Amino acid sequence: MVIINNITISERESPPRMTTLVETDRLFLNPTLADDWRIRREIRHRLEAATNHLPNDLCFMIYEAFRSRQRQKTLWVPVYDRLKRENPDWNDTTLYTETARWVSPPDGFGSGHQAGAAIDITLATRDRTPLDMGTTMQEFTALTPTDAPVSGKIRARRTLLTTALAQEGLINYPDEW
Repeated sequence: MVIINNITISERESPPRMTTLVETDRLFLNPTLADDWRIRREIRHRLEAATNHLPNDLCFMIYEAFRSRQRQKTLWVPVYDRLKRENPDWNDTTLYTETARWVSPPDGFGSGHQAGAAIDITLATRDRTPLDMGTTMQEFTALTPTDAPVSGKIRARRTLLTTALAQEGLINYPDEW
């Protein structure tokens, strides 16, 4: 069990105190990666409040919320396999550690998604167009970390995203913008 900002995180297939995200005029759900919109009530309330910290012409777009252990494994395996192919000299420990930078291991604790306490989110315009953030959602490259060397426009967008969320106590995972 982990406690972050007074939210108790304990991984289980059906975390407690869950609700379902619903679309609003400032919060869109994008089903291209997943369609399980369960999240902890506290996260939902903070996310909805964070929309008030965005310029009027921008919104949040959510790509993923709750994630089962099986879904976590589905994300883990291709990244692990790609890194293994690209780095044949890495030992098992290094391979595991580097894969875990991009995708939480499906064993052990799992991820904040499995606890109903994490979301994959971006900025979008009111017509549901996601803004360019330098990489696509769940694209794991050297440009994916929040502080990666990206253009000024993309840097400003990443800063706006993380700042709006932080004002409501939501924390950015630094290896993903």
